[in-house]
Amino acid sequence: MKNILTALILFFCTEADAQWFTQQSGTTSPLYDIEFINDKTGWCCGEEGYIIKTTNGGINWIRQGQGVTSRPLYGIHPVDSNTVFAAGLFRDIVKTTNGGADWILIQSGGLGDGTYTCTFFINENTGWFGNFDGLEYGVRKTTDGGQTIFTSPFLGHPEDLYFKDSLNGIGVSGASQIHKTSNGGENWHTFAIAPSGDFYRVSFINDNTGFTASHRAVFRTTDFGNTWDSIGNIPAIVSSIDFASCRVGYAGTSYSILKSNDSGSTWTAQVSTGVVYSIESYNDTLIWTCGNAGRIWHTSNGGVSFVENNSTKLPDSFTLHQNYPNPFNSFTRFDYEIAEPGMYSLKVYDLRGKEIRELFNMNLSRGVYSITYDAGELSSGIYFYTLSNNLQQKTLKMLVLK
Repeated sequence: MKNILTALILFFCTEADAQWFTQQSGTTSPLYDIEFINDKTGWCCGEEGYIIKTTNGGINWIRQGQGVTSRPLYGIHPVDSNTVFAAGLFRDIVKTTNGGADWILIQSGGLGDGTYTCTFFINENTGWFGNFDGLEYGVRKTTDGGQTIFTSPFLGHPEDLYFKDSLNGIGVSGASQIHKTSNGGENWHTFAIAPSGDFYRVSFINDNTGFTASHRAVFRTTDFGNTWDSIGNIPAIVSSIDFASCRVGYAGTSYSILKSNDSGSTWTAQVSTGVVYSIESYNDTLIWTCGNAGRIWHTSNGGVSFVENNSTKLPDSFTLHQNYPNPFNSFTRFDYEIAEPGMYSLKVYDLRGKEIRELFNMNLSRGVYSITYDAGELSSGIYFYTLSNNLQQKTLKMLVLK
């Protein structure tokens, strides 16, 4: 019996080490941005002025800044372990200079004043805010830690900003537009690099190489934004993208986290999450994301989606296995085998045949796969999950017990 228990413990530890897990954020409202300064300390912000901090990699998240604002905060940026800025609706800017022990509201507007969608600081004094709606679109800048703000001309609705120094910056916005400045934001050069879709995030791994994504298309620059090449496709609207190295990147969509191991050329679904608004890749394997329903997803080993076949040959049939565990309360895993490369989707349905969730709809190569599904949105009952392509489909039943 002892040997059996030991084997079970090792099995579950192995499974746990190889998966994505949710961390407790203390809220069920959306979380919009998550940023870390090292492998332990980070901040996250969201609806109703919600700010949380961790100093142990997310094992515990502690509420901060209660009462400083009740408006949504869409962007947060820690300069160091002490100074952190967050910004959001009606141009609210909140700030801490002691690691979050105290937060102050340093700027605030009213109805019609617009929204700060993102923020980026290069030091405790100099930073930029993306401004959306209101009478003025564009970027605003401060050189005194947010006490005074002045407008920087910017043609578009800024969604994300990155500066490598006080002069050179990149912004992304709707209509697949890239914006570049070489004088600290006094002037911006704007150009579109895709036929359609919006850019929501931009990620740089060094002074020259960066990535962004629009509807289905992934782009890379190696000259700090002068030119961009289309390098891959994601079959969904990409709400967030982040690379920690040139090779490994993560993307968030309206229903899942995806991973690339080949510099963005191909992508594989990792876990069904709901909307992912922000991804923080500390390195290739240590990742946090935040999104709808207050969920923070985390992996410490790069997650798992593709599992190589233990046999000497790849699958020769189209197979969908029974989910495990089943019945289950919140999380379960779907394992499946693809013999012919092509477009595949995995969907969850209720007893009436209504689609509940599309876990992925993407191009898959031949291989053995698994994906973890968070069924927190489901009530107790019987559900079905279907793996399909243009020629065939497999459907199995599962039981949720709450």
